[in-house]
Amino acid sequence: MRMRKRHNLAPRMEACAGFLIEDPASLRGRWRESFPGYEKMYVELGCGKGRFTVETAQQTPEALFLAIEKVPDAMILAMERAREMGLSNVRFMDFDAVNLASIFAPGEIDRIYLNFSDPWPKSRDAKFRLTAPGFLRLYADALPLGGQIHFKTDNRPLFDWSVEQFTAERWTLSEVTHDLHAAGPVGVMTDYEAKFVAEGLKINRLAATRTADTKTTAAGPVPRLRNAALSDARGNAASEQPEIRLEEETLPLCHTFFRSLVQAPELFENPADYTPYVYDPAEVDRFFAARRTGETRRYYAILLNGDVIGEVGFKHIDPADASAEMEICLINDSVKNRDYGTRATGLALKAGFAELGLETVTAESLLKNGRSQRVLKKNGFQPVSADERAIRFRISKERYQQLWEGENP
Repeated sequence: MRMRKRHNLAPRMEACAGFLIEDPASLRGRWRESFPGYEKMYVELGCGKGRFTVETAQQTPEALFLAIEKVPDAMILAMERAREMGLSNVRFMDFDAVNLASIFAPGEIDRIYLNFSDPWPKSRDAKFRLTAPGFLRLYADALPLGGQIHFKTDNRPLFDWSVEQFTAERWTLSEVTHDLHAAGPVGVMTDYEAKFVAEGLKINRLAATRTADTKTTAAGPVPRLRNAALSDARGNAASEQPEIRLEEETLPLCHTFFRSLVQAPELFENPADYTPYVYDPAEVDRFFAARRTGETRRYYAILLNGDVIGEVGFKHIDPADASAEMEICLINDSVKNRDYGTRATGLALKAGFAELGLETVTAESLLKNGRSQRVLKKNGFQPVSADERAIRFRISKERYQQLWEGENP
C-alpha cells in the first residue's frame, strides 16, 4: 500500500527527537540499565503508523516498547501519537531486522510483535519474510527461554507457511486462530487490522514460545527455501507476473521513454522548481548524444511486456575501482507501486556486476522518497550515509552474490 509523503518531515522528526534511538547498537546489552524501572522489554518489528504500539504501551506501563520501522513517513505518525499521548515507555528506531543481533544481546528481549508483515509472495523472496527461518533464529537468540513472538496477519497463505516454519524451527505454538475477532474485537488493533476487519477479512494470530529445543543461529545454516510462493494477501491464487526485461537504450527507446514521461512534483528537492515536463524531440536527441559520449554511463530501457515503462542505468562509472552510481526512473504513476521498479533494479544490478565488471554500486534517494528507499533495500542496498537532503546507499558484488546466488533477482 502506498504511503503518502509527509509534509515537513524533517522538522516533525526533530520535534519528536526524544522518542528516537539514533544509535541502538550502542545500547546492546545495556537497554535495561539505560531505561530502568521496567519489568519487561517488548519489540515490534514494523510498527507502521504506531496505533498498536502506542495503545499497547499505554495499557502496559510496566513494559518498555521498542518499535522498529524502516519507513520514516510512517514512523513519524507513530512518534507523534506517542508524544500526543504523553507516553514515556516507547522508543522508535529506523533499523533493519536482519541486523537484530547488533542491537540486542542474547536473551535481552522478552517479547517480539510481528503485525501484518510484508508477505513477500514470490518464492525467491521467501527469505525476506519476517517469519523465515533466518529471522526466527535471530529472534531465538534475542529471546530468553519462555520468551514469545506474537504474530498477526490477514494473509492466510503467509500464516500457514509461517506455522510450518515455526514448527520446523521447534517453537511451541499456542493461541493459534484463523479468525481472531470472530466473537468481537480482541486486543489492540493496528490501523491496517481495523480496516481489514471492517472489510470482513479474517485475522490470523498465534503465539510462539522459545524452548530449549528452539533453533538459534548456532544451529548452523538455515534451510534453503524452495517452492515457497504464496497467494496474495486476500487468498487469491498468485497470477503469472508480467515480463520485465532490460534492453540497452537506443535513440528510439529514449524517445519512447521521454514521450510518456510525467515527472512527479513531490520528488523535486525544491517543490518550487517543479514545472511539468514537455517532450521536445530535438532536446531528447541532444540529451541522448551527450549521454552516449565516453564510457562513464550505461543506460537501459525498462520494458513491460515489450512496452517502455522507464529507464535504469549507471553513471559515474569508474573502471579504476569498478564502481558506479545507479539511477532509475519510471514514466508515470500508472507503473509505480507494482514491483516493476524493484525488478528492474535487480536486473540492472545483475548486468552491472556480470557484464560491466562492477564491484560496488551506490545510489542516492531523496530523504522524502520512501518508495525509492524501499526499492533499494529490497534489492540488498544498505544505507551508508545521510544528510538533511538525501540518503546514500551501497551494495557490493559480494553482498549481491550472497543474497541472490542461484536466483534471478
